[in-house]
Amino acid sequence: MARPPKPKEDVCVLGGGLWGVVLAEHLAERGARVRLWEFVPEVAAALARTRRHQLIPGFELDARVQVHSDLPAAAAEASVLLFAVPSGAVAATARALRERARPAPNAAAVNASKGVEPGTLATMGDVIARELPAVRGRVWTLSGPSFAREVARGVPTSLLLGGPAVPRAARLAEVLHGGTISVTPWPDRVGVELGGSLKNAIAVGAGILDGLGAGANTKAALLVRGLAEMSSLIRACGGRADTVYGLSGLGDLIATGTSGESRNRAYGEKLGQGLTPARAQAEIPTVVEGVEAAAGARALCLRRRVKAPLISAIYRATQGVPARGVLEALGFRS
Repeated sequence: MARPPKPKEDVCVLGGGLWGVVLAEHLAERGARVRLWEFVPEVAAALARTRRHQLIPGFELDARVQVHSDLPAAAAEASVLLFAVPSGAVAATARALRERARPAPNAAAVNASKGVEPGTLATMGDVIARELPAVRGRVWTLSGPSFAREVARGVPTSLLLGGPAVPRAARLAEVLHGGTISVTPWPDRVGVELGGSLKNAIAVGAGILDGLGAGANTKAALLVRGLAEMSSLIRACGGRADTVYGLSGLGDLIATGTSGESRNRAYGEKLGQGLTPARAQAEIPTVVEGVEAAAGARALCLRRRVKAPLISAIYRATQGVPARGVLEALGFRS
């Protein structure tokens, strides 16, 4: 007797930015029921009408994806809540879900945002668990080298799903896996989350070197030193060393620190060229996560008493200190 088909997951994707719309499209193609929530009503209305995103040439959102600006309607009875909002909006979004929405009983949360919370220095997965107790114990983080525009073009992409090693993890990975996206469960949410955040700070440093006119030799030294500092900090926070040297650490760092697609690298390049942090940010059309990532990384180093001169130098550059300090942190003197 043939097995009955597995029930479709009902996924609410939270955030109508680059990553949110691309993940919504991918999930719909994989057969999930998908509702996409966008906070700004005008943006949601335009996306629902045109099915296009202005920053992804040629992209068209699958007609099966329902677009909402009403959070309770978007999240009602959802079995998976996928957070793809900017890291600064994760807490407020999770809190709004707790207060206003009714996802399915035993719903799982998948975090696709990168960063740590200012002040508490909590990872985004911990923020979700704190603000939305209904999913506590069922929070995973999806991370790895994944430029949204490349994924939208069908570029093969490998990701990790960090979180509890329980049967639900395999099911979630199966929902996300397919086509040109490969997803592997990984039992270290802390390492996956911090790797995804810290590499954004190091990528700003890589861009600074580009702006200063340094070559591949110097950038290689920065990436190696940056990875060592990431490793020390992640292990001090309870993450695993092998996570650091996998997709969400080394893999994501290589992509974000070297690609022309990287907003963090582009922002750093402008700092290296002498622009002020405000002017550099103004010339990037979307959120530069590396600015908050550098602040969070430095604060974590201070809290955990981890020596990280490169992270400190990158942070200072984002605060307006001359960017050549990044070269000095690598041991080079003019």
